[in-house]
Amino acid sequence: MRNAPSRIEWEYEGKPDFSSGTGATRAERALALGSACVVPAVALLLASTRDYGWNWLQLAVALALAFDIGGGLVSNTLNSCKRFYHTPPKPSEGKLGAVLKHPVWFGSAHVHTILVALLFDADRWATYGLVWYALLMLSVAVVLRTPLYLQRPASFLAILLATLMNFYVIEPVQGFEWLVPLLFIKIVYGHMVREEPYRPT
Repeated sequence: MRNAPSRIEWEYEGKPDFSSGTGATRAERALALGSACVVPAVALLLASTRDYGWNWLQLAVALALAFDIGGGLVSNTLNSCKRFYHTPPKPSEGKLGAVLKHPVWFGSAHVHTILVALLFDADRWATYGLVWYALLMLSVAVVLRTPLYLQRPASFLAILLATLMNFYVIEPVQGFEWLVPLLFIKIVYGHMVREEPYRPT
């Protein structure tokens, strides 16, 4: 319901949850899990109906990346994740929490385009993998340096440009046409943009 009562809440407690955010509701976890199944299903359908020539290792990597991207794209926009990742690390979250809650470290860990290029189109590991990785990190830096009230539109501008480049400038790796747009949504908007975390009353 559009006007359902809710409240903004930054405090949380409980066992650290680096995927859905500590204190995620059952509905939030269900959305994240459901979304994690969508892209792998599409990737598996494409691999079974088109002649990509992937071996079992390549198929396993493709499905793992698809699971990470599909699930992470929605998880990063959950109120529980906004609350978790946009507050200081707690002692109970350890060194891993301190690293993952640092936006640049979190973004830099997403070497997906480099991995895809190395395993599926090795001749383009630099012109595809490294270029997209550099553009992702540049977008992260720009959004983080943008005033808060402009971060969301700035992130979508970066996503818009990346999507157009993916279509018309840098040819996607076969079978991974979805990778760059979804990766940019997951990281540049989903993870980097600080937004008020709501809870149902």
